[in-house]
Amino acid sequence: MPVVADISREIVRVYAHHFGRGPTKAKTVWREDLVVCVLEDIFTRSEQVLVDSGNFDQVRSNRQAFQDAVQPLLRQIVEQATGEVVRSFLSQVNGDGVATEVFLLDRSTDP
Repeated sequence: MPVVADISREIVRVYAHHFGRGPTKAKTVWREDLVVCVLEDIFTRSEQVLVDSGNFDQVRSNRQAFQDAVQPLLRQIVEQATGEVVRSFLSQVNGDGVATEVFLLDRSTDP
């Protein structure tokens, strides 16, 4: 499905632009009103140093601030690709360098 490939590519582009480096793997799944993008190998070198030295909480905190700042861009990517309004957005990162971007679409206008 080319729509999910477009979403993956554009989300990776946002990461690369704002972090100076994008994830090396991305996969997006769209089922009914749920769009999930899983990103792997997301950390910059400096973030990986912090994670390796036991400071993942600091990295997670910085990543959350990033997600808050770029949330409108990520919502726009999904809305343009799907033609539907994003009702809710959730983002998470773990210490293994995997992030998820989760979008719940507004289907309240469906018949």
